[in-house]
Amino acid sequence: MQQQPLSTFWRNHLVIPFIALIVLTAYIELTGIDAVLADKIYAWEGGTWTLKRAWVTETLIHQTGKYLSLTMALLVILAVIATYITPRLLKYQRELLFLLCAAAGSSGLISILKDITHVSCPWDFTRYGGELPYASVFTQIIHLSGDGCFPAGHASGGYAWLAFYFLGLHMQSKWRWVGLGFALGVGAIFGASQQLRGAHFITHDLWTLGICWFFSLFMYKLMLLGKKPSHSE
Repeated sequence: MQQQPLSTFWRNHLVIPFIALIVLTAYIELTGIDAVLADKIYAWEGGTWTLKRAWVTETLIHQTGKYLSLTMALLVILAVIATYITPRLLKYQRELLFLLCAAAGSSGLISILKDITHVSCPWDFTRYGGELPYASVFTQIIHLSGDGCFPAGHASGGYAWLAFYFLGLHMQSKWRWVGLGFALGVGAIFGASQQLRGAHFITHDLWTLGICWFFSLFMYKLMLLGKKPSHSE
């Protein structure tokens, strides 16, 4: 597979995604889609978060999904350790370290941002059975008036693995599209489940996707861009 020119790479992986993130965020903020969608979900569940404690959303997707993400991270850590022990695996060390740093770093960054953005979950607002007056995500960020619910932590358990796409890109493999589909699919399932539980607005998930994408892109630039893939060394 022929590598694309750097200008095309940065247009496709930085400029277009960044513009898309800003445009979608502005549209959601101006039209109030966060509240509109949450209103519909809340009404559909009978004026209460019926699915907050449901087995599918809480146990299967939230708890088991968390264990799945942690297991994947553990396997990558073991693979990295193996490269220090087994000489024939040494050539894969850089790629595996990238995968670990990009995925773990994305999730870690989301956790840090949750602690400093002061944005509440839907279930915290009076219109959804909570105690706080409703305010949009960016109103809460500006006034530091909310709790710690933004970006979406659970969705990052899927979106963090966008690193698979960049690894596949580096390896010049068509499997990068499988990695992209896996990360987007799992992240979307995790995010939708949390929205059904009243834990997040759609903006929370959108920004988790964006942060994970750009962090993986940053690590790709730092660790892999311009380097030869291991299979060609």
